[in-house]
Amino acid sequence: MYIFINMEEKRFSIDIVLKKTKRWNFKEILIEKNIVYCEWFMELNEDVSIISVDVNIEELEDLYDFILNQLSESRIVLPNGTRLKAKLPFDIIKTKLVK
Repeated sequence: MYIFINMEEKRFSIDIVLKKTKRWNFKEILIEKNIVYCEWFMELNEDVSIISVDVNIEELEDLYDFILNQLSESRIVLPNGTRLKAKLPFDIIKTKLVK
């Protein structure tokens, strides 16, 4: 549990790979929560966009609730390169961040 308490202070660079048609809903949430983001487009793929955010564990959990409910077909890329589908429970993502 000590590791998870320290994680609240740490910030993580997370990439969310989502459909371009759904990115505006996600960007509105980021703006509402005052989270800085950077958007990337994949040149060879017209359907996919990547939004990178720098968040702490609490902000990520808030965002994940939205991602799970609204963008479940999306993927999350953790700082260590691990790719996860947005259908997993948040505790799994939290555990992967520790490793």
